[in-house]
Amino acid sequence: MSESQENYSAEAEASSTDPHDWGRAMARAVTRLAEQLAPADSEDIHASLVGKDLHLKIRDDEAGVTITVSTAPAADSSS
Repeated sequence: MSESQENYSAEAEASSTDPHDWGRAMARAVTRLAEQLAPADSEDIHASLVGKDLHLKIRDDEAGVTITVSTAPAADSSS
């Protein structure tokens, strides 16, 4: 139970504030996260995400939103 687990995080930007337009940015963030988690010789990097709890944070930026996907809860900087 005291097993140490590294936390990984990846993000991507969406140029719109409309949630209907966020699909590609979410896919980019998830792919970037999978690239970090997968073994170097993996043929299916997305298999490294199966069974993991992922956390999603969406924050406003100048042109739209930034989507962050991580293996640990994001630090809550605003409540």
